[in-house]
Amino acid sequence: MFKHSLLILLVSGFVITRASGESLPGKLNVEQPQSTVVTLYSDKALVSQRFNAQPDGQGSLKIAGLPINRLDGSLNLEYIDGDTVYRPEDVFWYQGGLDRDNYYRNLVGKNVELFGGGLNVAIQGKLVSYQQGVGLVEGNNGRQYLIDYHDPQGLRILSQASSETQGENLKYVRADFGQQSVSGPLKLSYITPQLSYDSHYRLTLLSHNQGRLELKTLLTNSANINFDQATIRLVAGGEGGVDEFYQQSRMLKASAMADTADYGERVGEVLLTTLPKGTVLPANSRQLMDLFSEPLHLEKLYTLDVYGRSTGGRTVTAERPRLTWKFEAPLDLPPAQVRVYEQDPDGGYIISGHSWLPKTTAGDNAWLTMGEALAVRVERNRVDVEQKSSKELVVKWQVTVSNDQQDSITLLLRERDANLIKLDSVRGATLEKPDLLRVEVAAGTSKAIHYTAKYRR
Repeated sequence: MFKHSLLILLVSGFVITRASGESLPGKLNVEQPQSTVVTLYSDKALVSQRFNAQPDGQGSLKIAGLPINRLDGSLNLEYIDGDTVYRPEDVFWYQGGLDRDNYYRNLVGKNVELFGGGLNVAIQGKLVSYQQGVGLVEGNNGRQYLIDYHDPQGLRILSQASSETQGENLKYVRADFGQQSVSGPLKLSYITPQLSYDSHYRLTLLSHNQGRLELKTLLTNSANINFDQATIRLVAGGEGGVDEFYQQSRMLKASAMADTADYGERVGEVLLTTLPKGTVLPANSRQLMDLFSEPLHLEKLYTLDVYGRSTGGRTVTAERPRLTWKFEAPLDLPPAQVRVYEQDPDGGYIISGHSWLPKTTAGDNAWLTMGEALAVRVERNRVDVEQKSSKELVVKWQVTVSNDQQDSITLLLRERDANLIKLDSVRGATLEKPDLLRVEVAAGTSKAIHYTAKYRR
């Protein structure tokens, strides 16, 4: 155990300085690991660490520095030596946080001080009983005092010595390995909501249908722990609807991957991104980072979904299509919110739209749907309805698309009725799919198109 230690002998005595990651037998501090991998999710983090630490002679190992706010059931400790794994027989810790009843219950039988309640001076005594906000103190003056915390003007007590809930033991998680002769490095992992990240895309619109897509991430560390020599990784996608046991298993598997990875490495159904070496997570901090910046060729479209058979009257007027940006994904893209920035007449930028980008594979088309169009409207007129048979209904439509812009537009009109058989007899538009029409409208003009929709009854 001590062969890697560095001994410094001084004339007046000696100081023992241990190599990084080494601890005194029976004690371990989570801020002094041999290595750390922090795998961040949108609402939590899996922290995986390796230590060169051994239990004491009784098989006990005290672990200091763990965040109080952690998923206790996720705490995992094991020594691994080849194919042999040693796990603790018992892991114990005192409940953290401030809990009044728990605090005072632990003072029963101990010396306390009384104050308030009209007392001129503090009175010392012993707390002999406490339950649900009511306690009994035997004062050193021979009198007994009733403490009722439901009485705002009543007596209060204060411990004269540190209690177990506030003393040295509160700092530690104690793992008991019993009589096991452990060997190999100690691996420790836990899940905490005090570390997380949040990503968003910035799509900047440039001239000639060009744009730039940037992915930014905000790292949050709300714990009192510094992660200054850790491998920091982000996991995106695939978390929704996964039960906790499976999710934890997948998180542990992801943390066992190599420490170096390019942006967006695929691990199962998720994207794993390793941040550059030297990235740190200081205690109680936030930091904004750029993950990538990619040029895009954008196609500006207007889209309108219709349900032909659900139209109540013969005419539907002034429907507003939604602006949509289409582009080919330059790489695997994790799901995140998108903010669209567009240059204003003064040369500055405004946020002209918001959208959500789902998980998209490199090379696939991404569609970003924005708000309703301002200067494009669609009027649909149901010209005729014909009952072909007991199983088929035919509806003839005339659609007028008005474009009050200085640029030509492309409108995609999609029939969403689940009983649609096909669109037919199309004039003035292009039939791209059995349920999709493509309409080109010049700047400052209107265009009428005609088609027939066949539905199952």
